[in-house]
Amino acid sequence: MPRRKPLTELTKDIEKKLVKGRKQAAKNIVTSLTEKGPWWTGTFGENWIVSKNPVKARRKRKPDFPSYLIPDPTARQIKNPRVPNVALNQDLFIGNRAKYAGFAINAPGQTRPSISGQEVTYAQHGQQFSLTSTGGPDWYNIYTKGGFIHKDITLAFQKVGFTNKVVV
Repeated sequence: MPRRKPLTELTKDIEKKLVKGRKQAAKNIVTSLTEKGPWWTGTFGENWIVSKNPVKARRKRKPDFPSYLIPDPTARQIKNPRVPNVALNQDLFIGNRAKYAGFAINAPGQTRPSISGQEVTYAQHGQQFSLTSTGGPDWYNIYTKGGFIHKDITLAFQKVGFTNKVVV
């Protein structure tokens, strides 16, 4: 017969599972953003982090590869992201430290110089060159607003023991 715990410990147990689920969700989200996002020099993909504070985009881009070399995205190293320990009532932030992160997620008004020196958005860049992101220039909006982030969150909470089954 399973060991029974007092009902007074229920809220503590639920809180522990929620904290674990949130931590796992952050890991899943960072992994998906790394996999789906653009990958050229590796700077952007390697700079997704989970933090206790808002993430500032300050990291410089690694040197470019020659334009005829499109890196193989399957060869990239996707690391298990570190997630800080925080209480349930503390915020967790997921962000990218690369200076050009706004450009890479195709955020409105975010540009970078093209080869000709003209400022272009990620979508405009994609009209001239093959994009390495999954889903084209709108990959980030597709992931965050198209339901894929919700799938990662659901899978994370299932992994730590929450299920979508109703027990009667």
